[in-house]
Amino acid sequence: MIEYIVKYQNNYISSTLFVKTMPELIEKGVSVVNLLNSNVFQFSFDYDEWPGNHRNDEECIRPYNFSIFKLRQHYSSVYPEKEF
Repeated sequence: MIEYIVKYQNNYISSTLFVKTMPELIEKGVSVVNLLNSNVFQFSFDYDEWPGNHRNDEECIRPYNFSIFKLRQHYSSVYPEKEF
């Protein structure tokens, strides 16, 4: 089932199928590497409103605990520092 989802339904919407069952799959020794490397649990954001470059070239990951649909307008609250 995991291989089918990664191949044919490679989308973050499919992650709802695994949210509760992921610990059980890992405990049973089921390989979830392909699932974790797929688009099911990874999502890239590319918005024109967010700057493509800035003075700080280091990779920086920040938490965001609100709606994914409102992320577009929250760049300054996620990265409030001047160098961003």
